[in-house]
Amino acid sequence: MDYEKLTRDQFAFYLDITPSAEEPTWKLLGFGITEGQIAYNPQISTEKWIIDKNATSEHESNQKQMDLTQKCYKGEPCFEYMNTLRDKTGNAVKGRILEVDIWNGTEVDSVMTYPSKMSNCITPVSTFLGENAEIGYSIYFNGDPQEGTSVITAGAPVFTPTAE
Repeated sequence: MDYEKLTRDQFAFYLDITPSAEEPTWKLLGFGITEGQIAYNPQISTEKWIIDKNATSEHESNQKQMDLTQKCYKGEPCFEYMNTLRDKTGNAVKGRILEVDIWNGTEVDSVMTYPSKMSNCITPVSTFLGENAEIGYSIYFNGDPQEGTSVITAGAPVFTPTAE
């Protein structure tokens, strides 16, 4: 069997840098970032009945998060947005993130469409500066993602939710 090896750049994340606006302004997340992976942090409930010798565990949910460290580049949209959140809390750090599976796209009538998931999130800043002029932050995915597809036009995705 021939399997196609996937690479990290085939999994794209876009951060909405105008979360208070009705329409998102998606910017590609990754410039100045050398590592980014999602931790699913599975939420497990365990129960042992008095009539059993061993416990039973259930996977109840996930608490997805992505911890990032980004070099500071003047003019880079995701850095500039995160820099505005350094001293913010509560509603000020609420936003949206879009996951786009570039590796799994399909072409119809010369248009590439990619499976996507849009999630609400919070993006608190955890560290700033240091010797390498970096900003550290976490993206906590909130609730169930909205499934859909994206078409990338002029470097920005246009997300269409899947009809329910």
